[in-house]
Amino acid sequence: MIGKLEELTLLACIRAGDDALPSAIYRRLLAGQKNAAFGAIYTTLGRMADKKLVAESTTIDDHGRERRTFTITGEGRTALQEALSASQKIAGTGERGAIGGLIC
Repeated sequence: MIGKLEELTLLACIRAGDDALPSAIYRRLLAGQKNAAFGAIYTTLGRMADKKLVAESTTIDDHGRERRTFTITGEGRTALQEALSASQKIAGTGERGAIGGLIC
C-alpha cells in the first residue's frame, strides 16, 4: 500500500508525462491544491524510484546541467490503482461516483 503523498505524486507524475522533471510534477501537485514542500516531493520521488514505482533517468538541460526525470512504471500504475480502489471502497463510492451517506 502507498501513502497519500505517494498517491498524489504518482497522479501528478502521470499528468506531467513521461520523463518529467520534479519541478513539473511539483507544479501539478500545487495545481491540485496539495501544499507540500518541494524537498518532500523530491524525496518522495527518490523513495518511489527505490520501490520501482517510478523509473528515474537523466537528461541534459539547455544549460548543460544533468537533470533527473521520472516516469511512472507499470508497478506504479498498479499501486496507484489499488490505492484509488481502496479509497473508493472506504468512501463508499461506486460507479455512480457518489459518496454513500458520508458526511464530509
